[in-house]
Amino acid sequence: MKKLLFIVGLCLLSCSNPTNRKYDESKLTEDIKAISESKKWSSDDASLFAGWLIKAKFTGQSLENKTYQEILEDAKKFKDEQKALADKVKKEAEARKQKMKSAITVTIYAKDFIKSDWERGISDDYNVLKYAIDNKSSKEIRAAKISFKIYNVLGDEIGDGYSMDFTDGRIAPHTIFQNTAGFSYNQFKEEDTRLANAKLEDLSFDFDVQKIVYSDGSVLE
Repeated sequence: MKKLLFIVGLCLLSCSNPTNRKYDESKLTEDIKAISESKKWSSDDASLFAGWLIKAKFTGQSLENKTYQEILEDAKKFKDEQKALADKVKKEAEARKQKMKSAITVTIYAKDFIKSDWERGISDDYNVLKYAIDNKSSKEIRAAKISFKIYNVLGDEIGDGYSMDFTDGRIAPHTIFQNTAGFSYNQFKEEDTRLANAKLEDLSFDFDVQKIVYSDGSVLE
């Protein structure tokens, strides 16, 4: 008799937990209200469930025959998988970036702004950056694909999508190549204006060396 009473007691506890109810769209508002009042879920759980519900609607995923708790567990599993994938991609990107940094170092050491001057043959305004590439490898560089982002003194990004690919010439092993890159200035683009008005010492640059082609035909990327 005691064993039977114990089993009945467990059933009553389980049935009284609204998160164990089967998902029913027609009773969704009522069930969510009951779950909220039961305090079985945190606010993060509730937000995650709501997001998963919207995702299921868009993808046509059926939630029938699942309890609210099972649906929440599916959402948590998916979130964990997404985070694990994002962490993996981030680590791989950082490892690649460090590998490229060990091959060459890129720096911008001066900036200028050049106004258009038809008499001198300058048809447009330009933001000008003087840069250097240090070939730290024992092989001659034939080409390099380089992009970078620009940040102000507060760490806010003020420019993206800049590139200064090296394709004309050679960089001997353990030597430094210097050159100037000009970027057309558009007075209606905020990032162009910010760059033109900023002092070099107030800027920082995040370089991404995406590919290096050596004169011997080998490639690092």
